[in-house]
Order: sequence, then C-alpha cells, then structure tokens
Amino acid sequence: MTLEPTSDTDLEEQVKSLQRENLALQKELAIKNVISEISKFQANEGKLTFIYKRIFTLLSEIIHIENFYIALIDDNYIHIPFIVDKHDKFSEESLHEKTNPDMRRGLTGYALTHFQSMNLNESDILKLQKEGELEVVGSVPKQWIFFPFYAENLQGGLVTQSYRQENKYSYTDMSILAYVTMHVGNFLSAYKSKEKIRQQYEELKSAQSQLVHSEKMASVGQLAAGVAHEINNPLGYVNSNLNSLKEYVTELGDFINETGLAISDLKNNEDLVKKIDALKDKYDIAFILSDAQELVSESIFGMDKVKKIIQSLKNFTHAGEEKMKKANINTCLEETIRIVWNELKYHCQVKKNLTELPETYCHPSQLNQVFMNLLINAGHAITEKGVITVSTQCKNKTIIIKVQDNGKGIEKEHLSQLFNPFFTTKPVGQGTGLGLSISYGIIETHSGKITVESEVGKGTCFTIELPVVDEIPEDSEVD
Repeated sequence: MTLEPTSDTDLEEQVKSLQRENLALQKELAIKNVISEISKFQANEGKLTFIYKRIFTLLSEIIHIENFYIALIDDNYIHIPFIVDKHDKFSEESLHEKTNPDMRRGLTGYALTHFQSMNLNESDILKLQKEGELEVVGSVPKQWIFFPFYAENLQGGLVTQSYRQENKYSYTDMSILAYVTMHVGNFLSAYKSKEKIRQQYEELKSAQSQLVHSEKMASVGQLAAGVAHEINNPLGYVNSNLNSLKEYVTELGDFINETGLAISDLKNNEDLVKKIDALKDKYDIAFILSDAQELVSESIFGMDKVKKIIQSLKNFTHAGEEKMKKANINTCLEETIRIVWNELKYHCQVKKNLTELPETYCHPSQLNQVFMNLLINAGHAITEKGVITVSTQCKNKTIIIKVQDNGKGIEKEHLSQLFNPFFTTKPVGQGTGLGLSISYGIIETHSGKITVESEVGKGTCFTIELPVVDEIPEDSEVD
C-alpha cells in the first residue's frame, strides 16, 4: 500500500490502519501456529500437560489472558486438567469433582451443565449467584468467557477470564477463542480415542494370555484321567514286581536256612551235593535268579517311563513361560505326543517322520500347546481306526511341521473360519472353539504362519512354518 497523506490526521489514520492490519495478520499467524501445534501433537501423541501449556502460551501472545483453563467431564465428573490462574490458587484436590463436590455449584459447573457458549460480565455473575444458580469461588472476574466442545467420547470447554475492565475481550478475540476451542476439542477427542484403543489393546492382550492359560488348563483337565492311567500302568507292574521280589527273597531265605540244617545232618559230601541239588530244584533257584534280573530291569524301565511322562507333563504345563529359550522342535513334538498318547492310542496310529532340525529360540510350552491342539483335533477327526502322521523338515532357515490325519475332513465353507475365536465344528460340550484361534496367535507371535488343507472323507493337514531364530531379539528375555 502506498501512503499519500493529505494531512497529519490522514497520516495518523493510515498508520493506525496499517497497525490494525498488522495485528490481524499476527493473530491469524498465531492461530495457525496453535492449530499446527495441536495437529503435530495429535500425530505424535505428546504429553497432555505440555500441549496445554503450548496452547496457553500461543494464545496469550495475541490475547490478553489473565486466567485460563480447560474443563472436562470425565466419567460424569467435572475435572480441570490444566489451569493458569494469576489471582487465585487452587489445590489439586479442588480441581476434581470427586474430591471437591462443590465444583458442580461453581461457574464451571454452571457452564458445563447448560453447555453453551457464555460471555458473562461481573454483574451477570453476581446476579446468578444471588439467584442461587451458582456459587463464586475466589475473585469475581470482570469478564468470564466459556466455549464448549463436544465429541462422541468427550465433553468439555475452554475458559478465559479478565479482571480489568480495559482488557475486555473483543469480538475478534472471542472468534479466535471459539476457533481454537473447536480444534482443542477435536484433538482431545482423538487423543482419548487413542488412549481407549491402547487400553483395549492391553486388556485384549491380557485376556488372550488368560485364554491361553485357561485353554491349556482345560486341556490338561481333559487329559488328567488319561495321564493318571498312563502312570498307573507302569506303577502297577513295578509294584507287582517288587512284591514278587519280596516273596523270592523270603524263599531264598528259607532255602538258606534249610540248607544249613541239611548240611548238619549229612555224613559225606556226596549226600550233601544231592541234598543241595534237591533243595535247588524244590525252590526253583535257577529260575528265581534269572527272573529276578528281568523283574529288576522291568521295574527300572517302568520307573523311567513314569519319569518321562511326568517330565513331559511338567514341560507342557510350565505356567507363565514368558522367556524365550533355545529348543528343538522335534523334542517338543515327542513330549506332546507322549502327553496325548492316551487320547489317541485306542483308535489312532501315530507315524513320525522327524528329520534333523536346528535349535531355535522360541516359547516351547506355547508350541507344545499348539501341537497338542492339532493332535487332539486330528484324533477327534478319526472315528474308528486311522493314522496321524507328524513330519518335520527344515528348508531355507524355516522349520516346517505337518500334522496330517486321514479322518473325516472339514467342509470347504468352514476352512476360512477355523481360526476364528469360538468357532467349532464339534458337538456342543466337546469344544470351546478357542484351541485353533489360540494356536494361530501363538504361531503369529513366533513370526510364523499356520495353514490348513482338507478334503471331506480323506482327511486334513495342518502346516506350520516357523523361522529359525539363531539370536534372541534385543527386546526379548532369555531363559
């Protein structure tokens, strides 16, 4: 703009006009800065207190603000998370309705109850107090401005106050405050949504962990009778063998006693030999000595079997395993087959084609849970006599595990739903619908994948692919 003053008065007016234009540009720039700051923090999820301070700082550069605060309704309680008050000091307890029930009776409570924009002067506030509409806490401002914001999950507003008549807010100031309030509300609504999603994620993560544990415990309960049976079998013949050994030892003692008596009655060596031989035949000493060896061997084998069953069960039910450790997948499969064998042995034959595999960092007990789910499902798919084939191989640093059965198969329309929570093709009361869903999640956390192929009447094959992990990830713990 070119200045062409015709008088001192004209020049003064043009200077003032330029100043007003400059101030308007400054305010426009400041507003853009405020919105930019809010958008930036919305993207980066900065700390709320810091964001509130930046909003106040930027606003106070273009508007005279003596008191400023943000009020929210959180779980039906009024809460002031940020406040700048140059005239009154408020304790932290007084800024939340839970600890300060009288907050509902103040100016803030009045504004949030009516939930509309308000521009109150000193006389308006005193009149409302006289009429019993509210109670003033602290100094009475000359002007009190409230702009509300509302979103689906948030309700609140922005408050500014002035205690000097000469510092009353202009129409432009209030327009700026209203515009900024809208963006503050949008930001806080988005922030709260993100926080809610994060909280829900943590809750789902915790629920998944509980489901894994619950499913595992349900499976262990289902197998408890079978495991007890497996333990009782070897314990039964160990006990029987030990009882036989006890009788043998008694008879050996009798033999020795009678041998001593016989020797004392003999008069020559020939008679002694015949008498001893007769006693050996009588008590079948040769058989006892040979059979005792077999009994002891069987007892050792039986106790070893008990030890393996108990160890496999212990490894499978290792509660709360969070740390990764190196393990051999073949060993995990062997342990799991041993655990579920009682469920399968009466109607299934299990064939193992296990090739040599490298060790990999993993959560063994979680993988055991997956293998158990697949083996039991395969067993349930076989109604009479059938074969379950378990095979492993390693290709290109990837371990491939296949669990295949020749059972009844799965309908094509059900294949896409198999890994959905609570989906099951089993009769009511025979399945939770969580086994395969949990298995899918476990394999996914191991950066692997699980797929299924099936044909009705011919059988089903589950394929698991797990990457070989030679080094533990930096953010994981090692057992």
